[in-house]
Amino acid sequence: MLCEECGKNQATVSITVTTGSETTTRRLCPECMKKMEFSLAKGDIQSFLSSVLSVLGNEKKAEQPSIVCSSCGLSYAEFEHSGRLGCAQCYRDFASQLKPFLQKIHGRTQHAGRRPKAFVPDPQDELNQRVSELRRLMDEAVTEENFEEAARLRDELRSLTEAREVAGQ
Repeated sequence: MLCEECGKNQATVSITVTTGSETTTRRLCPECMKKMEFSLAKGDIQSFLSSVLSVLGNEKKAEQPSIVCSSCGLSYAEFEHSGRLGCAQCYRDFASQLKPFLQKIHGRTQHAGRRPKAFVPDPQDELNQRVSELRRLMDEAVTEENFEEAARLRDELRSLTEAREVAGQ
């Protein structure tokens, strides 16, 4: 069998990636395996992530049409190869493809780290996050049979939803 990375040399190394209940195996030649080990050892996380993305997305490539960022023109295939997105719009345009990878790699799809000092939050995003949080808290309150708290959260959720609809019109 030929190496799945370079397609030239005989594959002698198998890499198995297990994520949740899904297992994917990739066969590499010794040279490509050394490149992967070297990039990880020298701290080149982007090359390593690119390799991991290609392992995780190998079987899905044939069925997905080529998606291109509406802002910078980067194709999803180019992202898979390089491991780098071209701009902020790439996150929006490739959202449905990125979410499973982010979930598998980081264990979550929502950013949980620090933000740059110059970051200006989008009020609509904050409102959507608050609505999601209120729904989650309301579900927990119902599960715990704390109906008074659930009713209070429902009312707050209703007022936020109405405010969002008014702002959207």
